[in-house]
Amino acid sequence: MGLYPAKFIAELKMRKIRWFATVTTVSEALAAEKAGANAIIAQGMEAGGHRGAFAASQANNMVGLFSLLPAVVDAVKIPVIATGGISDDRGMAASLILGASGVQIGTGFLRAPEAAIASAWSDAIDRAAPEDTVASRVFSGRLGRSLRTEYTNAATSPLAPDPAPYPIQRNLTQKMRDEAIESNDLTKIQAWAGQSSGLARAIPAKEIVANL
Repeated sequence: MGLYPAKFIAELKMRKIRWFATVTTVSEALAAEKAGANAIIAQGMEAGGHRGAFAASQANNMVGLFSLLPAVVDAVKIPVIATGGISDDRGMAASLILGASGVQIGTGFLRAPEAAIASAWSDAIDRAAPEDTVASRVFSGRLGRSLRTEYTNAATSPLAPDPAPYPIQRNLTQKMRDEAIESNDLTKIQAWAGQSSGLARAIPAKEIVANL
């Protein structure tokens, strides 16, 4: 969620370690390229999990992938990897047409047996429509997209207190989240999920890759 310090980047370069920088805006992409990133991961607002915005205060700048991707491709000279709401071959093909050198898929693999997520979480992903996810700070203090649950509804209501900053909020919700996983209780699971959740399939990862 941001740029490495210049001294750290120099060390990466010396050790020939490639650095892929996640960005959510064109300005972040340009900054990452200037800092020495080997590739850009353009993350659309559709993505599940944490927003890769450099500054927490800018995470609400919600740009969709198919607006962000071609703009970033046109702005930088290094390879661009598309991510956010890509769960099948159609999304992958569309990303490549818009100039991506590759794609990164998250939620599309969560129902694979290798992911071993709670069954309640997997089943909810299968049922989810795009509008069944919400971007909030209520799990960790940083903006992230998850399934709508009783907890997210309550914690984002007008009467709820503001979440604590990251990572304090994450520590405050740790026990609740751990117990929810153990009891398979979706209402309190940190159920990260992107807006294309319903396209995820409960098949082995190698079959998902083969289909792509």
